[in-house]
Amino acid sequence: MRVNIATQGAKWRVPRGATMTPFGRHFCVDCAMEGRGCWGYAPPEVLDPVATRCAAALMALVTVPGCTRVTDRSRFEGPSEELEILATTPQPGETGVDPGIRIDLCMSGRIDPRSLDEVDATLSSGNAIMDSELSVQFVPWLEPGKDEPPLDTRGPWCDGSILSIQPQAELTPGAQFRLRMRPSAVGWAGESLSTEGPQWLTSEGADEPRYVLELTVDPTPSEEPPPLPGEGDPPPPAPTLRDLFEAGGPFDPARAQCSCHLDPDDPASELLDLSEPTRAYHDLLGSARLRDTGFPMVAPRDSSQSFLLHKLLREDDGDALFGVLGDPMPPEAPLPYADQLVIIQWIESGAAP
Repeated sequence: MRVNIATQGAKWRVPRGATMTPFGRHFCVDCAMEGRGCWGYAPPEVLDPVATRCAAALMALVTVPGCTRVTDRSRFEGPSEELEILATTPQPGETGVDPGIRIDLCMSGRIDPRSLDEVDATLSSGNAIMDSELSVQFVPWLEPGKDEPPLDTRGPWCDGSILSIQPQAELTPGAQFRLRMRPSAVGWAGESLSTEGPQWLTSEGADEPRYVLELTVDPTPSEEPPPLPGEGDPPPPAPTLRDLFEAGGPFDPARAQCSCHLDPDDPASELLDLSEPTRAYHDLLGSARLRDTGFPMVAPRDSSQSFLLHKLLREDDGDALFGVLGDPMPPEAPLPYADQLVIIQWIESGAAP
């Protein structure tokens, strides 16, 4: 039996007499991983009594960092639907595409970034394959197709995650390019990617379909020469953690959204102290310990693999994301998208103190 372990490098043990039951990409396992609490997933009705007691005992013991009430509540429902590609930038068959375009695929839900590999997507023109980078925006934090912050901070342009394919050089003016992508992406709760639709094509002899998107680059070269080094407006400085504590910032002590992390007598403050930047930096980046979702609290330059971001998000029903123990942060109301963007930009720029 092949089991796909979600937490990389983990040492799992199955309780004596328990059943390890596969369900999508998840499964029920023992409560111990190198001396820390951990858990797999399967619906309670398919677990034997020993495994069920194991999961219940674990949930009663684990505490979760974050601006939240300490609770044993967690989501255990399985994948209810397939993922879909809802929109793309550029659109399939679009012409006059900017040579500096980044291809963005808007998904119907959150993507597990561990499910993707660089070879899952290729961008080619004829027989020439372009060097490109495949990445996940767990929460959309860039303007569609551009390497700049979104103009509208009231809400993301896509409700799910973004799969981004970034060419490492500008595309040739007037040339036609084709993106081909394997259906390897897996949803945050184990959802598979639907291969229904006109963009999913199966080549002769292929074992699975590919998502195919064709585009044609604008044949007219830009009339403005590229700026020389040192010319043009300098980029804005990257945000620091201290900036997040400034007036109006997401960790501004004057705002009530994280007040539980300011009270030294509150258990939440022992887990994450947001009373001032130095203590917060230690709690956010001072440990490489993997959290509920199998990721460290903050992974510099990769917000999709940062538990802090996972803890900030909610499902459509208001509950925490799948795999996150306890309430989402902050517990009373969702963190505004504009505040999420500031935190993501801090992480993506390197998470400076």
